[in-house]
Amino acid sequence: MRRYLVALAGGMVLVMIGLAGIVALLSRDGGVEHDFLGQVAKAGDADWYRDVGGRSVNQIQDQDIFYSNVGHSIAAAKASDIVLLGPSFVARGIDRPTLRSSALLGGLKTYNMAFLGIRGGEFSRRIIARWRIRPALWLINADDQFVHFFSDDLHLTIGSDKKPIDAAARSRLQGHLTVLRRNVRWRIEDWIAVLQGRSAPDALFGDYRSVSTGDMMNTNPAYAATGNPPMRILRDRQCDTSPAVVDHARRLLREIGGQIVLMLVPHSQACARQAAELAKALNVEFIPPPDDDALTTLDGGGHLDRNGAARFTRYLAAELIKTKAFAAAFGGRLGLASRREDSTTTSETRQAE
Repeated sequence: MRRYLVALAGGMVLVMIGLAGIVALLSRDGGVEHDFLGQVAKAGDADWYRDVGGRSVNQIQDQDIFYSNVGHSIAAAKASDIVLLGPSFVARGIDRPTLRSSALLGGLKTYNMAFLGIRGGEFSRRIIARWRIRPALWLINADDQFVHFFSDDLHLTIGSDKKPIDAAARSRLQGHLTVLRRNVRWRIEDWIAVLQGRSAPDALFGDYRSVSTGDMMNTNPAYAATGNPPMRILRDRQCDTSPAVVDHARRLLREIGGQIVLMLVPHSQACARQAAELAKALNVEFIPPPDDDALTTLDGGGHLDRNGAARFTRYLAAELIKTKAFAAAFGGRLGLASRREDSTTTSETRQAE
């Protein structure tokens, strides 16, 4: 029995060493130090991990990375001064170089914690509570397409496909193993594509996300293209908030704490009126979408392209530093005078009309 147990233990050790060797072999990316085991890093830069991938089945990685605290993304969010919340409109609509060029925002740490395909804010709320994320200021996209951000909806919606967020039901160990399994599969698929001549060895595939900033790197050629169509609001603008949304928002804001500013990233189905009504009911400030006919879209009205994101971010940064909440959060640190205006922006009335 003793010899059997020793042999069994030795076999298990050899299997584990073999698996670790396979993972290490698959994880070679020019010698970069990965943020987490098996990470598919952008060429030469481990601050970026493949977030959306899968040549056979398309999957998103960041839900498990944030919910199970894989790598250092949560640590980066916790160390930030400002955290942005919302769906893919926020992930695609914020341009980091423009943000850094702001005289005041450039000196602060701003983290983009938006999630692709997740419209409701319940998943974000659970992550915030689980890992005690407490920035000085929250910038929240108060959108209501499909479901309002301020709701208890816990679904992932990609196109017409809507399903529960599996990451929210996994233990931390299960989350880590799920991330590893995806990365190994993606690497094997990459190798097969190279061997079949369908991809160059160093070609980027999928979308990548930054560990340190939460930014998304869009590899869609349309994102950086010129001549994209303008962003047009196609929805009936006579839309209103509801008591249920107000009550849910009030509870969420009380739970997460900190200074709050609402915003609305423009897309074809956005409605500023409901967001303005919500901000007024909550007594917080709201930055409405800009009146800018030069904002352009990469997909016909769903998301801003790079030029549109840069223009929107420039507007957003300029409006944010005017808010009372920004002065309350960073006034002493940045030498800003305290503002005494009403807590809603003057442009709110213009957008709500």
